[in-house]
Amino acid sequence: MNKIEPLKKTKLSDEVTKAIENIIIDNDLQPGDKLPSQSELGKSLNVGSRSIREAIRSLESRGLVETKQGKGVFVKNSNMDFFLEMLKTNLVFQLPKELKTLIDLANIRKMIETSIIYSIAVNTPPELMSTLTKLIEKMEEKADSNDIEAYNILDVEFHKAIIKASGNDIIISIYNHLFELLIKSFQKTGGMKGSKETSRREHREMLEAIESSNGVEARDIMNRHISSTLNKLEKMKKQEIPN
Repeated sequence: MNKIEPLKKTKLSDEVTKAIENIIIDNDLQPGDKLPSQSELGKSLNVGSRSIREAIRSLESRGLVETKQGKGVFVKNSNMDFFLEMLKTNLVFQLPKELKTLIDLANIRKMIETSIIYSIAVNTPPELMSTLTKLIEKMEEKADSNDIEAYNILDVEFHKAIIKASGNDIIISIYNHLFELLIKSFQKTGGMKGSKETSRREHREMLEAIESSNGVEARDIMNRHISSTLNKLEKMKKQEIPN
């Protein structure tokens, strides 16, 4: 383990918390890894046991570490998971106040998903076609029965399956953590006139483009698909009544 530098001026619990976070990051500690004992942390950081205990409680409340009675304190979530969980919480917290978050999300999706669908259409991973086909079949069943909530969930799973096929762990993790935000976005626009029919058609077209290894067509359909969502959100944003 790298050398732990003592704190020089302050014993405030929030700074101790930050120092322990840095210990986890600097030493690349993973879920299940044990932290130094509280007495060791206190000695290394030159702070009292009370500050260490308060810092540990703060980290526990945020889900970064967990205390196992008689065994010590252990890392609970990876740095990436911890960061993304905080990002999701912050973004979801903004939803009741503004549509801008969902507009920003749609713009990010355009950049990411158009690129990825092009790549996987050109070089389609094994089993992807089967996965997407099954998802579309289920989506159409839910659309026929007008179960929009279930349709939206399957819609998100369709896009996550495309992201997963990229093999990029960072992007995959981001989409997993933003599941709730994606559902919110689809709920906002899915009830508009013609949305369900357009969505069904475009998902089928994406599947056909991937099946025919046509990366350009797959990318263009995805771009049109997300742009439609973006345009609807921007229209809703313009119609908002100022407080």
